[in-house]
Amino acid sequence: MPHLLISRRGLLRVGAGALGAGAALPLWRGGALLAAQDEPQPGGELIYGLSSDPPNLDPHINSGTAARSVKLMVYNNLARQWVSGNVEPDLAERWEISPDGLEYAFYLRQGVTFHDGAPLTANDVKASIERVQADATGAGRQAEMQRIQEIVVEGDHVVRFRLAQPMASLLENLALPETAILSKAFLDGGGDPNTTMMGTGPFKFESREPGVRTELVRNESYFRSGFPYLDRLIYIPYPDENTRVSALLGGEIDIADYVPWKDMQAIEDDPNLRLALGPESAFMCVVYNVKQPPFDDPRVRVALSYAYDRQAIVDAVFFGRGRAMTGGVIPETSWAYAADLEDTYTYDPERAKQLLAEAGFADGFSATLLSTSQYGMHQSSGEIAQKNLQDIGIDCKLELYDWSTVVQRQAEGNFQFRIHGLAPDLVDPDFMTNFYASGSPFSRQDGFSDPEIDKLLDQGRAMVDQAQRVPVYAEVERRVLELAPWSYLAWREQGEGLKEEIQGYEHLPGSVGFLSAITLEQTWRKS
Repeated sequence: MPHLLISRRGLLRVGAGALGAGAALPLWRGGALLAAQDEPQPGGELIYGLSSDPPNLDPHINSGTAARSVKLMVYNNLARQWVSGNVEPDLAERWEISPDGLEYAFYLRQGVTFHDGAPLTANDVKASIERVQADATGAGRQAEMQRIQEIVVEGDHVVRFRLAQPMASLLENLALPETAILSKAFLDGGGDPNTTMMGTGPFKFESREPGVRTELVRNESYFRSGFPYLDRLIYIPYPDENTRVSALLGGEIDIADYVPWKDMQAIEDDPNLRLALGPESAFMCVVYNVKQPPFDDPRVRVALSYAYDRQAIVDAVFFGRGRAMTGGVIPETSWAYAADLEDTYTYDPERAKQLLAEAGFADGFSATLLSTSQYGMHQSSGEIAQKNLQDIGIDCKLELYDWSTVVQRQAEGNFQFRIHGLAPDLVDPDFMTNFYASGSPFSRQDGFSDPEIDKLLDQGRAMVDQAQRVPVYAEVERRVLELAPWSYLAWREQGEGLKEEIQGYEHLPGSVGFLSAITLEQTWRKS
């Protein structure tokens, strides 16, 4: 498939394909041809209103979308997700995959430098992926990167990954910020990625005042000529979502992430603003700590899965911009979607009580539900879930903390059960490895593991034929629903609000919408 790139003259550059290499097409937005005055205008700064101050700056640690919005501008990967919805080359200008799928050869761009001027080499790739693989790092994609058995460096610009078995989702995983490429010299010299950012990205880290602001400046040596357009990015956290929206409406900030659903219509109706919106690919769920009773009993988790009023969450929390999640976690836009799993769990409090009684809890039990007051969707979903559980005789207490505290408690496994908002992250259904495989980040937090699920995930990942993979992932979903380590609640739309003068920013399609801040590379201000 040809690669699509935005040129500085406002044309769509198409890679080798039916139109010929480098053919130029006029750009369209909103059904109208862009006029000459819509040519990108370099310079200026952009103030980005974050829903949370980044709990950490380490790209290999996933600490939420707000933190990713900063990291995506400082670091690059071997590959990247882009507005086309496809994986495209990034630091690797091309790659070759062996016929058996067991070896990937990545050919790095030449002339790429880190922000300290040091050249990018294959040794930096090797050091970065090995850091993700290491237990001590606690990396978000450790389980996936451990599928790489050997990393071979061939000169400065070729690196080979050798696998024990094929991995259909490898390129998508290598396009996530949690597999970013860091400087080996920086790491070997004692550099701390949590406090100092050293990447190859379009912007360089300049300063940070935790809880107040983080500033990035244009990388004049960026390998994509002419990009970025902006001179400076300023990230300011607004933990209170009402304050964040007010800052956007009042012109104090240029972009606001996580627009509350109650405010989406107002932004859409404002001629000076627009909403960059993604489809229903993100979701809310309840995650159980299966190491703590009574959630160590799958019968209890199944019972509670019938207790939640999912439609109430869609209506009250998301103002109808979503739908009840009654089946599996693979979205209906996926080739692996299993329609027959819909309505596995419906709102049925009487059945929930019956199943609790059969599990030995006819009189209920006491438990504490963890959530955050920093995101309305988390707090409101938690409040509805709390009431639902109280209605079936469970003494449910709701604890609300700031997001950083919740992230810390999740990492420590310091919770009984919790409200969580997620998205698949990958288009490939192997995204479930990150959720449910033994040794995955979630498994380390909630204690869930199942040999049958592990076997199925390994089987599906190693298959090449898509049609053969479909029933495997359907079986994974059935097994997950049967054991109910999570209770799915609702799919939701997700979007960012921005001034109309801010051009070039796009919400990425489908499951990769949480990586949309990567398009700040091509964002510019219209005067």
